[in-house]
Amino acid sequence: MPAWSRVSASLRPQADDAPLVDDAPGMTLGQVLRRFLPRLRPMRWWLLLALLMLAAAPAIEIAEIWLFQRLVDDALVPAEWRPLIWLSLVFVGLNLVSAVVSGLDDYLTTWISQKFLLDLRTDLFRHVLSLPLHVHERRRLGDVMSRLTSDVAAVETFMVGHLAGGIDAVVRLLLFAGALLVLQWELALASFVVIPLFWWISTRFASFVRRLSRERRRRSGSLSAVTEEHLANGALVQAYHREDEAAAAYTRQNRAIFEAELAGSRVRALFLPLVDLTELLGTLIVVGMGVWALQTDRLTLGGLLAFLTLLAQCYRPVRDLADLLPSMYAATAGVERVVELLDEEPPRDRPDAVALVDPRGHVRLVGVTVRYPGAPGTALDRLDLEIRPGEIVALTGPSGAGKSTVVRLLTRHLDPDEGRVLVDGRPATDYQVRSLREAVTIVLQETMLLDASVADNIAFARPGATRAEVEAAARAADADEFVRALPQGYDTRVGQRGRSLSGGQRQRLALARALLRDTPVLILDEPTTGLDPESARRVLRPLREAARGRAVLLITHDPVAEAFADRTVRIERGRHVEPDLEVHR
Repeated sequence: MPAWSRVSASLRPQADDAPLVDDAPGMTLGQVLRRFLPRLRPMRWWLLLALLMLAAAPAIEIAEIWLFQRLVDDALVPAEWRPLIWLSLVFVGLNLVSAVVSGLDDYLTTWISQKFLLDLRTDLFRHVLSLPLHVHERRRLGDVMSRLTSDVAAVETFMVGHLAGGIDAVVRLLLFAGALLVLQWELALASFVVIPLFWWISTRFASFVRRLSRERRRRSGSLSAVTEEHLANGALVQAYHREDEAAAAYTRQNRAIFEAELAGSRVRALFLPLVDLTELLGTLIVVGMGVWALQTDRLTLGGLLAFLTLLAQCYRPVRDLADLLPSMYAATAGVERVVELLDEEPPRDRPDAVALVDPRGHVRLVGVTVRYPGAPGTALDRLDLEIRPGEIVALTGPSGAGKSTVVRLLTRHLDPDEGRVLVDGRPATDYQVRSLREAVTIVLQETMLLDASVADNIAFARPGATRAEVEAAARAADADEFVRALPQGYDTRVGQRGRSLSGGQRQRLALARALLRDTPVLILDEPTTGLDPESARRVLRPLREAARGRAVLLITHDPVAEAFADRTVRIERGRHVEPDLEVHR
């Protein structure tokens, strides 16, 4: 194996045999800029002002270095006091101006970066909340949280921090290089010889940094996923005595991050000494030619000292640019993960979509076929289903039959590949997504409650609801009696995910929340899961009254729940497999 290949192999972190989080699709630097530059357009005038500040700072430094030359040649070498007075006054003035420019530049840069970060985080969070449920189901929550926090910060680092740093380095390089050429062009050309070497070293190591950064970002998402999953299911882990396996999985992801960080340290151990050696080489070339310049009176002692000071200032932006490329590639790893999330498409309104006004709740599925991306078969296959206002329809069938897909169609978290979904006789795609979802309420199989009071949990369905309306909804859901028996009644906090309540109590609160929303379509997904028959009947008893004037879809495997329905529809493998069973009362 060649020597360079052995070095490359030593810089790679350990491979992941069973990745929890896949790599995001790669992006070039140009693609990143095209994707996010439009977000900076509203701040373009502030950006222009920041650029002026960036240019002012090195201009002041050049003036101070020029004054330093005058100080050496006019005051120190001839030992004259008179020039020292005016030079000192100018130095003080430039220092004050530099302090003002530096302070304004720092404040303005911070404002721009934080404004960019605030807007992007808000937009990404809103975008994630709008994504269809099947998109959330295939992503780990911990990984999504990692993208919403640290990876979003990487976008800001790239677009504001690194971009501003790159522009600042280029401006400083041009100004200092120009000053070197004006001061002594022959020495300046000699000092520029090492610049291509800086760039070669930078690009050579940038590819290593990019791979390592992608691995660190991915492993960070995996670590968040492992942490969230085991903490959220802590009771399950303890019940089955799986603490050691959970700790091992947590340690495995931490160890992978540990290995990636060590690989990064090896990269820096090779990269930084090479940069230092290159800078030293350039300085020695200038010093050698500086002796020649002094011998031939091409430069004064003050001029040579000023030249060396300018050269140090010139190499600094060259070094910054050499460091910038690996840093930009490191930030790109986080940018790619954010872009992958942004590229997930929520349902969109058609340009001619209208609001659903005064909905009646008459829904129909006509010959509906649905195929999920990557799935081997169809989730629904030419399914027909109708639910009329005032009717309770039980939808039954084995797991994976397509029941949850029906729910997603009715809320337009999913659109059919074939067939039509009709709401009040009109295709669902004719309506604006928001107005359609406002006509449908879902009581999910997993009862979701906030760590808040009972009243706040019920009122979540309709912000601004009065206490009387909240209590009326609780009475309609047969929840008022047990709520009043709680220590603080409606002001009692229910704990995280409602863990202080029983399963039946949580279901009744969820039903009260749904009834408070008062929509013409009500969907209950396995509302009696885990309940004994008597508790199930108590949860379902309010349905008969709730069904008046609205369409109720009851997804269930429970015969007790089926008994409350007017009609039962059974599906298997996405198809309607038997005639509807009607219950006559």
